[in-house]
Amino acid sequence: MTSIRPLLALTLPVVFAAGCASPATETAAPKDKTAITIDTEADGRDIYEEETPEVPTPSPSSSSGDRVRPSAGGTTTAVEPQGSTDDEADEGAAGGDDAARKPAKKKKKVWNNPRPKNFKRYNAPGVVNVNKHIYPRRDIFGVFTDQARNQIADRNALAKKVGMKPNMIKSFYNWGNTFDPQWARRIWNAGAYPQFELEAHTPAEATVATIAAGQQDEYIRALATGIKAANVPVVFSPFHEMNGDWYPWGHCGPTSKPESNACQVKTTPAQFRAAWKRMHNIFKSVGATNAIWLWQVNQTGARPRVGLKQFYPGNAYVDWLGVVGYYYHRNNWYHTWNDLFVPTLNQLKKVSKKPIFIPEMGMEPGKWRPADIKNFLTAVGKRKDVIGFLWFSYNKPTEMDFRIDSSAASTKAFKYWIKQNTYGFDPRKLK
Repeated sequence: MTSIRPLLALTLPVVFAAGCASPATETAAPKDKTAITIDTEADGRDIYEEETPEVPTPSPSSSSGDRVRPSAGGTTTAVEPQGSTDDEADEGAAGGDDAARKPAKKKKKVWNNPRPKNFKRYNAPGVVNVNKHIYPRRDIFGVFTDQARNQIADRNALAKKVGMKPNMIKSFYNWGNTFDPQWARRIWNAGAYPQFELEAHTPAEATVATIAAGQQDEYIRALATGIKAANVPVVFSPFHEMNGDWYPWGHCGPTSKPESNACQVKTTPAQFRAAWKRMHNIFKSVGATNAIWLWQVNQTGARPRVGLKQFYPGNAYVDWLGVVGYYYHRNNWYHTWNDLFVPTLNQLKKVSKKPIFIPEMGMEPGKWRPADIKNFLTAVGKRKDVIGFLWFSYNKPTEMDFRIDSSAASTKAFKYWIKQNTYGFDPRKLK
């Protein structure tokens, strides 16, 4: 959910989408606009909230033994791990030793939902079949690390610390970047899914409306051709967190400020659905069926008045549902599974029964994190419909250190709890 990610645009050749003779589909191109100013530092985590956020009260049976406390303004509730005090340091935090202590009785592990008997998905001849990857029985543990570095080497170094290799590696690409099949193959050969997150931060080059109108078909076709050439499973996610207003492809909602990025462009849900379908159809026509299509929203607490279903293109165009969320204790914001993810998961279940993945999450560093790790990893492991998560393990210069191993206490807690549930497998060995 961040736009200050190091992009490969600095190192990869750029292919600027050309106008295409394809007829317009559901929408027409927007009229030329002037004075569009996009804030490239907006990320949705640290900007203003709606005036009356509708954050549900967490269940008393929270998995980390939490208690409810009132938040600032008295309009929402948050959860505070028991036994913590403000003067405790990260390494000696409440939940540090407790979060790494072996449970009195080991519970039976919960496996993910199996693939439905009537599950059908088109796979092009000669292209790797990804059906078995869409419903993995064990949970995915993915990471995003510094894209300016060797992500596989960083993944391996982290694996030595936490005792488990992440089996998905994310990279962010801006519109116009070519897809490098060798990049995908290197990650796959290292035992991880390549996850390709596509963004469009420059409306002058591309908007959701121009994609829907067929004006970006040439670039989309080149992208699909590159993914097909990789011939390995590629988790593909264009235009994440469209229910927020911090990205130019996002939604200008009822409480959005006029200067928000989304309100500068004013993309409609109908345009979003049309653009998604058009991209998917081009991928299918090219034969890039090795792309696993991930449709991901931001957790609804940030914009509770914006419904999710209006952005959903339909089950024929989506393989996984996704929800992005970060644990924060500052300003008494979201910091338990129940208040951060459950409301959004409940809404997603009404949109579709597809598998759910958490493609971007992280935690504020500090005394709370060991207990937060226990809370999160335990909760994901208990959900049959949630097939795993990807941690934004990056020390973001403009915000904070989100790395899993940002402290000894964080590393210790993660190392213990990641092994207590159903995380970790080599995707190359799935049957």
